[in-house]
Amino acid sequence: MAALVLAIALTITLAACGASSSGGGASASASPAAGGFNIAGVKADSSLNALLPAAITSAGTIRVATNIPYAPWEMYTAVGSKQATGIDYDLSQAIAARLGVKATFDQTVFDSIIPALLAGKEDMVMASMFDDAERQKQLDFIDYATDSYGILLLKGNPDNITSVQDLAGKTVAVQSGTAQVGELQKLKAKFAAAGKPALTILQFPQDSDALLAVTSGKAQAQMDDQSVAAYTVKTFNNGGTFQLLDDPAIATTFSNGIIGIGVPKTDTQLRDAAQKALQSLIDDGTYMQILNKYGEGSLAVDSAQLNQGK
Repeated sequence: MAALVLAIALTITLAACGASSSGGGASASASPAAGGFNIAGVKADSSLNALLPAAITSAGTIRVATNIPYAPWEMYTAVGSKQATGIDYDLSQAIAARLGVKATFDQTVFDSIIPALLAGKEDMVMASMFDDAERQKQLDFIDYATDSYGILLLKGNPDNITSVQDLAGKTVAVQSGTAQVGELQKLKAKFAAAGKPALTILQFPQDSDALLAVTSGKAQAQMDDQSVAAYTVKTFNNGGTFQLLDDPAIATTFSNGIIGIGVPKTDTQLRDAAQKALQSLIDDGTYMQILNKYGEGSLAVDSAQLNQGK
């Protein structure tokens, strides 16, 4: 079991191989070396800085809530390091730099992120969070990527799960507070209505805990963002531990997702400033550079739209 925990830690941190491990912590500020992304070329725009709320311009910092690890979106550069890296980290630093401020990247339990924003403890969230109608009741989302869902199985598929329907009677691990929980609950209800064996949903506070449930035999599958699941298959144990469920019905059974930067609905100044900053990064190619760094260019959006999730 200790070896499994270490292997998972290595995967979700060293997956960022090639990133610098210098400087900073979980609440790292933007700097040329932080997380391996050189933001020296991201110049501040005074007109965008003028759009920020006075509290942020006074502090000089945007507090960004996240949940690490969730590679390739957010992870640490090395085992034992508190230096963050990943798509969300790099993009948060670039957005802040364009706005002429810095950004912390604050480790937060995933299902506590929205309450932290609403309580004023954080300013926005970048944690591969799906923009959906339920979350839009409390947050506005600046959408910056598209994604779908993937289901992880042990390599060799010892439980003979070849379709979504084969999850009936099985246990699926998932991180609590995520959109995947709701998708699995809908599937569970469909199985019950059809008289099929019950789907058991095991929820864990961290994505790494859900992975461990599969490798230890507590669950037969794990549900994740497609990008995260594919990244895990590729990087975990050099591709020797997991495989993806290959079933076209995944696309029709579960909703496609849009990933957004979440901002409290009351903070329209920060929302509008961050939206314009992101659009400028899309326009000058910085945004695509960040996605391509992690092999996720196919998830790109053409423009920074608001609240497009359903």
